[in-house]
Amino acid sequence: MDVRYSTEILHDFSPRFLVYKDGRIERLRKDIIVPPSYDPLTNVHIKDVHISPGASARVYRPNNIPNDTRLPVLIYYHGGAYCQYSAFSLIYHTFLKSLISQANIIVVSADYRLAPEYPIPTCYDDTWDVTKWVLSHSAEKGPDPWITQWGDMDRVFLVGDSVGGNMSHNMLAQAGLAGLLGPTTKVEGVILIHPFFVQAKLDEMFEFLSEGKMVVIDPRLNPMGDPARMRREVVCKRMLVCVDKDDMLRECGIAYYEALKGSGWEGKVDLLETNGGGHVFHLWDPKLEKSHEFLKVIASFINQSN
Repeated sequence: MDVRYSTEILHDFSPRFLVYKDGRIERLRKDIIVPPSYDPLTNVHIKDVHISPGASARVYRPNNIPNDTRLPVLIYYHGGAYCQYSAFSLIYHTFLKSLISQANIIVVSADYRLAPEYPIPTCYDDTWDVTKWVLSHSAEKGPDPWITQWGDMDRVFLVGDSVGGNMSHNMLAQAGLAGLLGPTTKVEGVILIHPFFVQAKLDEMFEFLSEGKMVVIDPRLNPMGDPARMRREVVCKRMLVCVDKDDMLRECGIAYYEALKGSGWEGKVDLLETNGGGHVFHLWDPKLEKSHEFLKVIASFINQSN
């Protein structure tokens, strides 16, 4: 059958994606998807789990965990401007295996449906499904045997890069409001890596991805706009905000850090600024010395609670 597609471009959101007149979406950045498997190089076991119609996750654990050992559980939220990449992308697969090898933790990497096919805020609903799934575990019960047997639900960490940093804040806020955090389930810390937040105005691409339904004052986009609310939402002990001198989102992270620090929040928040490399450089160039050093900082933050 001869299938002809329109070549007329309706929206050009380079370098992210193109929208053709017939509705077809063409993503312009290459994304390599890799299957789960045991990785002998990092000594990490990996599997995928289906959680809800729109949400799934990739779960990682170290090899040979003693039966009486409990490891921190990290929920990771990937970036990609709400419209690219997944929990199964090579760049995240590589980074998280290295982090587990360095920090000795269990990781649940959340996957969510992408805009524009599934407009924002669908991604927040999907990541909430993954977050609830993880927080439903305890030492006695839970849907995943790896987390039930070896996960320490008193030491949960939320970590994300770019829009995943935004999701880390929002999933923490929702968990607190939903009453999922208590004596046996606690978020010990949160790490925001080059996070995306909005203070001034939304660009044309974001307007398209959200079908114009989200505004700049939406607390999911701008938690800094209401310091009192922000203070209540950050229900963890420690936070690390990471920015880079050459990152286009540097000011987002600094604004978040300053707003939280000035809100009266009683936890400990630190700001880490790397000296050049650009947005999420550690994902694109994991072999760089600065990427290795950054990985060590992330692992050290997590293991402070050990």
